Amino acid sequence: MKPKTAKQRKIIDDSIYDVESVPSGYRYWRTKLLNYTLGIFKWSGLPESVPWRELELNLQLKGHAVFCTNNRTGELVIPITELFGFDEYYRPTGATYGNVLIPFKRLEFGINSDVIYNDRIRGNVLREQWPDSGLASFISRYARLLADVESTIDTYLINMRSRSYMVAKNQAMAAQLDDFQRRIALGERAVITDEDILEAFRNVDIVGSRGDDRINDLLIARDKILSMFFRDIGVKFEQEQKKAQLTEDEVTADEQLLLINIDDMLQERREGAERVNRLFGLNLSVSINPAYDRREASGESSGKVPEKSGESEGEV
Repeated sequence: MKPKTAKQRKIIDDSIYDVESVPSGYRYWRTKLLNYTLGIFKWSGLPESVPWRELELNLQLKGHAVFCTNNRTGELVIPITELFGFDEYYRPTGATYGNVLIPFKRLEFGINSDVIYNDRIRGNVLREQWPDSGLASFISRYARLLADVESTIDTYLINMRSRSYMVAKNQAMAAQLDDFQRRIALGERAVITDEDILEAFRNVDIVGSRGDDRINDLLIARDKILSMFFRDIGVKFEQEQKKAQLTEDEVTADEQLLLINIDDMLQERREGAERVNRLFGLNLSVSINPAYDRREASGESSGKVPEKSGESEGEV
């Protein structure tokens, strides 16, 4: 049902998701991609005071997670921390934090705290701090690419309804033409009632006279970007392309690439969990969520992007 009043129209207009907006698309994809990566690893043996979600958020967005004791409650916690200090190889030796619910103390690794890293960069390369050792920049990079592609798709679809830009001579004419274009963008019929406008404005061709359809190319580009994202973290993305279309060497290389990054992150988590276990007497263990593991059974999975994240005792 079409809105009958200006107020109803405004409510509907304000609620429509602006696919053309790159910032809106970026926020959407950043959230969606982070939700995917949060489910890659499955933890067990975590104390109740350490939620698996907060552990993975620290690892993926900060590049590390530091276990220490809350002196107020006696429980183990993982506050949001910054690394500091260095040894003879400039590796961090401690961490600091600011949380009013956790009494402050100097955290020294191996003494009253220890750290789990997200990957081999470990937040530091020689003397240089390396803040991108988590997945924050990685996720943001692909979120921006996907937002750009979808904005282009939306713009292209709208331009197919009105294949040229309208150029007005004054603000009054521009306002009427803007309303005309807005209605077209919303899929509504629009009519210009002022004949003077029809005589005064001119068109600038947008899509050209060839009229060829680029929408399929844009959709393929979006799927390719998603495929690159999941390949980079070690998850197979379902594509239309069949393995029969690839050479044996290409298939082998692709499968090897799928395992590199996810195995790197798994190894760092296991080594860090061992350090935490020794210091605090825990029995932490971590594995790859079966929905994300390309090495399950015969080494093949369904190839579909998992929709749910794993937690320490099962599914979210």
